[in-house]
This record gives sequence, structure tokens and C-alpha cells, in this order.
Amino acid sequence: MTHAAEPALGSNEDRIRQMLFANEPLEVFAASIESNATGPFQKIVEASKFAKSGKKAQAIQLLQEILKEPELDTRLELYVWSFLREMGVKPDQRKGGEVLGVILEVPMENGCDTLAAYVDGSSRYLNYSGKAIFWDEKEAKIQKLCQALVDSTILASGKAKPRISLVLPKKIPQATLLTRSGIYQISNPPESVLQAGAELMMALMKKAQ
Repeated sequence: MTHAAEPALGSNEDRIRQMLFANEPLEVFAASIESNATGPFQKIVEASKFAKSGKKAQAIQLLQEILKEPELDTRLELYVWSFLREMGVKPDQRKGGEVLGVILEVPMENGCDTLAAYVDGSSRYLNYSGKAIFWDEKEAKIQKLCQALVDSTILASGKAKPRISLVLPKKIPQATLLTRSGIYQISNPPESVLQAGAELMMALMKKAQ
């Protein structure tokens, strides 16, 4: 029996890339969690079970408990808000519009470079060649560069539109803003955004050496 080949890292079908956006359905994400998970992940599994059995109020309560966890990872917070939106719960306008992460996608001749930055200082760089850097350390310089990339999108955020598909851009760079109210894309972001992304990417490559 032959097994299907794993999708190439950073490709449209690659789940690692898809998870950068933190907007999968609750049931899909819960199914990927290991059975011995604890803490917030255990609550996500339980919330999924409640949701499937029609106990929406209990599911919502569990998810809202996760948001009260101290030092919650940014990407996990985004996921929890995605699940809450799925159940009709929306953040207030001020908190909903706050950008908690940015994904910058730059088409290359033989693929696409994908750089993700979150305000907690975690970052992901998927190079078009198939190499990758996964950064989760609490390091002041990287956190500052992640925040700089997020801040660089402020002037262009008025042009952002809801992102419907996660298909990679083919010709022009694209920035995706990750918020509690959803994900929004800016096609052909300004040079300042690309520059901020380049500075973060170079710093990550230096750290990874």
C-alpha cells in the first residue's frame, strides 16, 4: 500500500502553513490535538465535543475560560477567537480590530516565501526552497521586529479586505492581518511593510545559524 506524499512545506496544501493563519474550524483543530493534551488544548477538545452535541453555551464558556489564561500564546488566542466567531460570539469593536499578527507572502520564481510574526514575539519563516525557521523563544530583539512588522501595516490597513481563501498569491506580495475579528488581506503592501518583513527575516536567519 502506497501512502500519499506529504504536501511540500509552504505549499497551498501544507497544514503547517495553513495553521499560521489560526482560523481553522474548531472540529478540525480539535481533531489534531493529542489525546493526552492538558490545559487550554484539553479545553479546546472538550469545547469541540460540547459543540458537536449541541451544547453551544458550554462550548463558549470553556473557550472564554482559555482567554483568561495568563501569558496565552498569540496564535492560540487567535484560534480561540476564530472558534468563538464560529459560534456567533464577536469581540468588541476596539479589541476586534487590534492586529495581533501579520503574515507576509512574497511570490518567488519557484514558489513563495511566507513570513509570520505575532505580537508575543513568536515567528515562522517558510522559505520557498522548503527550509523553515520556527521561533518561539522570548527574545527582545525578535519580539521588537515582530511588533515592527505589525506596526508597519497600520498606514495600509484601510485597504485591507477580508481574506476568503488561503491560496498563495501568484504575482504580487500580500500581507494578511490577523485580528480577533478575522483575517484581512492587503495586496501589494507598501515598501515599508516589505522592509520590516525583510529585517525580521534576516534576524531569524542570523539566529538560526
